[in-house]
Amino acid sequence: ALKRLRTRRFLKYDVVAYSEIDKDAIDMYNLNFPRRKNYGNITDIDETTLPDFNFFTGGFPCQPFSTIVDRLGEVDETKGTLFHDIIRICSHKKPEYILLENVKGITVGKLKETYETILRELKRIGYTPCPVILNSKDYGIPQNRERLWIFAKRGTLPQNFSMVPPQVKLTT
Repeated sequence: ALKRLRTRRFLKYDVVAYSEIDKDAIDMYNLNFPRRKNYGNITDIDETTLPDFNFFTGGFPCQPFSTIVDRLGEVDETKGTLFHDIIRICSHKKPEYILLENVKGITVGKLKETYETILRELKRIGYTPCPVILNSKDYGIPQNRERLWIFAKRGTLPQNFSMVPPQVKLTT
């Protein structure tokens, strides 16, 4: 989707670096974006050493928020608090745009406070968040997979802004 936006000249960006600790994910990322620096564990990143960037994308670990496991949320101090590092880095680097992804389960029940904290923190550091839950089956993909997407812009978004794309009929 981001490549299509870049091709249509809607969004100008270039991948400058990434943060990943899983070996298989690193291998896949390197195939797609060779010669990009991996900063490793986001908790160890010194934000003052990062190159400038205008768009931060991130999917913080979903295990603490998924309905499939214990839903420990921020109590899982290893994985449940990594969004705070995203906030720390974006607060310092001030990219124009942020796009975050996670499971729908973070928005309800005992984890709703974490979701509200994320939105509050984005606002605190100067962003207008636009959260939406999208399901891959609504976009021509034969999989029922609901995900929370939070797009945020530094400053304000246009009043009629929507990040919900037109649905694509599932044909297979």
